[in-house]
Amino acid sequence: MRRDEWENVKRKEYKYAYVNDAHFNGAIALLTFLEVTNPVIVKRQNQQNTVLDTNYKWLQFAPKNEHWWLTVLYDDKGVLLDSYFDITKENDFTQPDNPCFLDMFLDVIISRDKDPVLLDEDELYQAFQEQLITKEEYDLAFLVAKNIVEGYNRNRLKYYEFIDACYKMLQQ
Repeated sequence: MRRDEWENVKRKEYKYAYVNDAHFNGAIALLTFLEVTNPVIVKRQNQQNTVLDTNYKWLQFAPKNEHWWLTVLYDDKGVLLDSYFDITKENDFTQPDNPCFLDMFLDVIISRDKDPVLLDEDELYQAFQEQLITKEEYDLAFLVAKNIVEGYNRNRLKYYEFIDACYKMLQQ
């Protein structure tokens, strides 16, 4: 969650909270990237998108007993860019203030005011073909992704209200 392994991040601020309420049980962290030597730009749907640069923020959610991890990306002006759900085999809380996850290759990305998009289905299939994951894990990844998409589509306004409240809580 701290992203200490990233060499291109020279300075950052890390704020962390553990939440256990009716909406969420797990760790929430806000990473503010104060100094980045090289921006991280990804190509997605024929567009170049900056996902990490100086003064960008990442709001991360690591839920307990779930198979997803959420990273909400904000630009240097605090504008929400994307919500990025990693589908996970497990979320590891061995280090409570710095949890991590075991990736299942499938992702759901939500750009503000757009429909969710599944990414990396080919990577999930390849992992299954190479026996890195089981058939049950393969099916679970798609089920979790489907539930994320359906939940978002049913509760878009509540989704943004929740992440905005968490963002504000950790900015204090």
